[in-house]
Amino acid sequence: MKKTLWSGAMVLALLLAGYVVLPFYALEQLQRAAQMAAAEEPEKRRESLDTLERYVDFPVLRDNLKLRLQSQLRSSIGNSIPQEFDELMTAGANFFMGPLLQQFINPEGVAELLRGGKDLQSFEREIFAQGSQEEPGPVPEKVHSEGDSSSNGWRRLGWRFTDINHMRADYGEHNHAELRLLMQRNGLHWQLVDIELLDHQDREG
Repeated sequence: MKKTLWSGAMVLALLLAGYVVLPFYALEQLQRAAQMAAAEEPEKRRESLDTLERYVDFPVLRDNLKLRLQSQLRSSIGNSIPQEFDELMTAGANFFMGPLLQQFINPEGVAELLRGGKDLQSFEREIFAQGSQEEPGPVPEKVHSEGDSSSNGWRRLGWRFTDINHMRADYGEHNHAELRLLMQRNGLHWQLVDIELLDHQDREG
């Protein structure tokens, strides 16, 4: 009886360990792939892009970003558009956002975001500028001091499980979180399904 209980406890412990370890393994693979994507060797770049294809659910990621961009577009317009035109505005937004997200949210684009080369806010400005047929304004480059580790990519600053199937992790530099990654469990496989730019309130939450 005791042997059976001990075996059951060991199996449960292994399952719990695997549940915690697997999303961290996926995050490590994403970070490693983002760095390798900037390598000069074609083989390393190809390997990194293949890894990103496995650990990023690109259709879901594009859909989540599209919903956020639609929400921001509505907020920027406010109440200036009658409610009966809301569906028309949504259809129009989807018309130009869909192809642009397909163009920018790909393994190369996600790798650049994870390295801190381009922040999500400048990406969103680029999307809105493309959609409105305006020239995108200049995006100020980040200035890194000598010896700044950010040139090697942002580091993970915090994480937590939001429910049994989702985990979020915050990334940035100098204890300043800039991006939040949302990982989702698909069976035993964890994938990136959302990227969010953090403002001050989000960092506190």
